[in-house]
Parts: sequence; structure tokens; C-alpha cells
Amino acid sequence: MAIFEKTSQTTLVLDDTEKLICTVVNAQNINKHTEYILRVQRGPNKENKWNVSRRYRDFAALHSSLHQANIELPLPPKKLIGNMQPSFIAERQIALQNYINEVLNHQALALSLQVRSFLDPINYSLSIAEQALQTVSIALRGEGRFELKGPLADIGWRIRKHYFLVTDIQSRINCMLSYQNYGPDRHLSDKDLQTAFKSIHNLSHPYIDQILAIHSLETGAYVVRRIHENGTIRDMLYGTEYTKNHLAKYGNPKVRKPFTTGQLAHYGYQILEALKFLHDKGIPHGHIHPGNVAIEGQKVQLLDVENFLMGVPSVYRQHLLELRKTTAAEAVDVYCFGRTIYEMTFGAPLDHISRDIYPEGLNEGLEAILRLCLSSSACKHGVASLDSLLYHPFFTRSVLSIGGTMREDHFTHLKFPLNWKEELRAAVTAYETRLKNEQKLVRSTKREVRIQEILSSEEELRKQKRRAKKRESVWKSTSSLGDAAPSHSASTASSPTPPVALTCISAAETNGNGSATPAAASPDARSALLGAICSFDKTRLARTDSRYNEHL
Repeated sequence: MAIFEKTSQTTLVLDDTEKLICTVVNAQNINKHTEYILRVQRGPNKENKWNVSRRYRDFAALHSSLHQANIELPLPPKKLIGNMQPSFIAERQIALQNYINEVLNHQALALSLQVRSFLDPINYSLSIAEQALQTVSIALRGEGRFELKGPLADIGWRIRKHYFLVTDIQSRINCMLSYQNYGPDRHLSDKDLQTAFKSIHNLSHPYIDQILAIHSLETGAYVVRRIHENGTIRDMLYGTEYTKNHLAKYGNPKVRKPFTTGQLAHYGYQILEALKFLHDKGIPHGHIHPGNVAIEGQKVQLLDVENFLMGVPSVYRQHLLELRKTTAAEAVDVYCFGRTIYEMTFGAPLDHISRDIYPEGLNEGLEAILRLCLSSSACKHGVASLDSLLYHPFFTRSVLSIGGTMREDHFTHLKFPLNWKEELRAAVTAYETRLKNEQKLVRSTKREVRIQEILSSEEELRKQKRRAKKRESVWKSTSSLGDAAPSHSASTASSPTPPVALTCISAAETNGNGSATPAAASPDARSALLGAICSFDKTRLARTDSRYNEHL
């Protein structure tokens, strides 16, 4: 058994949140149609790239599948006549590059299975959902407690997380089952993972949703929870139903219902209480966002506590890679909490890594909370701690309704075996180490890009200098020859003869006044004159004092 556990941990698992970069590098005509060559790179590693060949109709099919997101995308129109002309193909190649850039700029689209399958068909098969359905069906048949009713297709953003409607056979109550494949941050063996699942199955906290059942399988695990009819906070923000497709719900929502300041203080404090409880027990959450928080009876219900144990990446991971000081598990939760409060405040996700400027009229305490989590200074030097946020006046001075603060009579429970806590600490350390290493890789890649830009600009500058020097030398040589050539229209006084030329003229060739007559010079003397001019070295001239000459 130990051999299989070791093998499962060394298997390379894909990070579905890694950024994809696509470049349309070429186009070729094959069998009377045009295929465009796409070069795709995953993450900052330049060696992790491949080529994909796509036709225009493939782009059109992708565009049709993304139409439900209600996001305007600049797909170039179809052309029936003249679509094989080189000029048209070149123009369309540029237009398709603009289109794919726009698609990848939207996080909801970039993380969707449609886009990933279009750019990386080897690792993202459209049959992923069918495989999950088959796995869950077999697992429930052996467990015998829940009856599978059917899938809830694409209600969440994760590609490898699938939701199903199930019924408790004894109580006949409908529940929601989620099946998730293990991620690259899973650092627990099968045995340790089963121990952890037993502990969180018995977890009790007023602000953490109860887990009805949880079981680990070979490639993933499934969790059963009750159904929250109002959906998550994100569903409440955008006035949608939880059963709808996630692209239709969150791509470009028409309805936005931001929370009031009182609600933000009320629910924000409860989220912090739940996070503080988990960290005190040694297990971070790592996945705080509005889609992982539900509200029941004026109390938040934190979802997906098991995600950290399963090693799946956070939806904000690409933002976390840009933060130098946000490497500790607690700092990750604080940063994600800040982004959650921001989206609850403005009814839209933060589209940058940090935020320093806020609209006038925003509550001072709320703005202070956002700055502690999301300001450029906090992102650069380190975000606040959970304790400092919990005791911030924005929360302590707020009038919370009944159940807003965790009373002493609320029972809380989460207990791990003593001999297993060391394994949990090692898993947290491995999680932080991987994040820190990838942050270094991102910074290194950015430095290489900047250095390459500087070198390219310096090389271009050197080329320009060489070209200018060459033009100057050519001009000097031609101008010198032009000055040395005899001119019939120029007077003798306007073209003085260098002193060296006097040695080539004999005394017999001078007039009575002792002045040389250029016209009387012999051919040999003319050749010597031109040779002397071409070989003249001005560096051998003695330097003179210009100030002395001025006095003279």
C-alpha cells in the first residue's frame, strides 16, 4: 500500500488556474482551406509550450459556446469569396489574434473548459464530465446512503469539479454532491487524507457549513452538503439562481446588488471568525471568495473547507503569484478575504492585483479594511493579520444582529489526532513553499523580459550609431575628394594647395613672382598631390591654443 501512496504523490497533476498565452504565429493552406497555427504557452515557463492548428470554423464554434457569457468578443466575420487571398489571410490572422487575446483577458472565459479544450485539447477533454458521472455513480452504488438524481451541469467555475443532485435514502431530503479531482497542492498520503476527512466531517462551527458525507476515491473525493436555495453570496450579488451555468451567471451579469455597510460588517466579521478558528486548528482555508460563502438565517456558512486538503488551486492564484510577501497561509486567506469584501462592496470583482483609490463617500472603516488587505503597500510589504482585522473598529463598533457575534454557548469542534498534526504542518509548509517558488519564477521571468527589452533597445541604438558613423565616413571621404578635384570655375585663391604639394613642384614650374602655377603641373605631380590628400592624417597635426590665436 505504501508503494501506491508514494506513486500517487509523485504523479504530475495539472494546475487548471495557470495562465495560458496564445500567439497566432502562422497560416497555411491545406486541402483548399486555411489553418492557423497557434503557439500556446502555459505559465511563466517558456519551455512549456506547444502548437495547435485551428480553422476559422473552430474559432466560430468557440465563439458560439462562449455566447452565453454575454461578453462582446471581436470575432472577425466570415467571408465566402476571396478568403484564400494572401492579403485577406494576413488580415484575418491579426483579427484572430485580437480575438483570442480578448478571450484570455476575461478570467471567467480563460478558466472555462471551452477555452482550455480549444487551446490544450490533450489535457482538457470534453468527456471530463462524463468520467466524473461514471465515478460518482459507482461510488454511490457502493456507499448506499444517497441516491443519484442527476448532474447540475457547470454551475461552478472549476473544470474538474462537478455537482450532482442526490437524495438521502432515509430522510428523502435532496442534497448537493460535489466531486473534485485532487490538485497539485495535495501533500497528504491516502491514509492521512482519510484521517483528515474524518476530522472535518465532525467539524462543528456556527459559521462553517456542515458536511453530511465525505469520501476519498482514487483520483478525487466527493462531499455531500445540504442545498442552499439562495445560492452563495455571489449568486445574491448578481441576482441569479445557483442552478444556472456559471458563465451565464457571472460572465457579464446584468443585475448587481452590492451589500450595505452594515451587512459587510456583519458578514465580514463572521467570515473572519471562521477563518480564525480554522487557523487556530492548524488548517488554512485558502479559497475564500463570494462563491464559497452562503448565508442562512443571517449567518454565513463557509464552504469548501476540504479544498486545502485536496490540494486544488485558488481562483485567485494568478494574483497571488504577483505578491512578493503573501506566501504564508494566513496572508493568503487575508488577501482573498479582502477581494471578497471588495466584490461584496461594489458588486464587481477587483480586476487588478491591488487597489489604492476608492470612490468618495465610502465608509472610512470599510475603506481602511480594504486598504489593509488590498493596497499596493500591503501587497508589497505584507497584509494585515486575522487578529488585527477582527479587532478593527469597523467590526467592533458595528451593531451586529442576533447571531452576528459568536456567543459562548455556540459549540465549536474540530479535533485532529496528535500524531497527525505534524503531517498537517508539513502539508502547510509544502503549500507555502510551492507558492513561494512560483512567485520567484514569475519575478525571474519578468526580469528576463525587461532585460531583453533593454538589450534589444541598446542593440538597436548601437546599430543606429554604426549606420550614422558609416554615413559620416562616406560623406567625409566624398567631400574630401570633391575638394581635391580641379574646378575650372573656382579661382586659385579659393582652393589653397596643401603645403605638402609644394614638394612636388619644381622651381622651373614657378612664375616670376615665385607662385606655383597649377595648370603647369605634370601628371606625376597631380597623382602625388591626390595621393597626399588621401593619405593625409590630421591626428599628426600639432595642437594649438585657441586662446593664444585669438590674442594674435
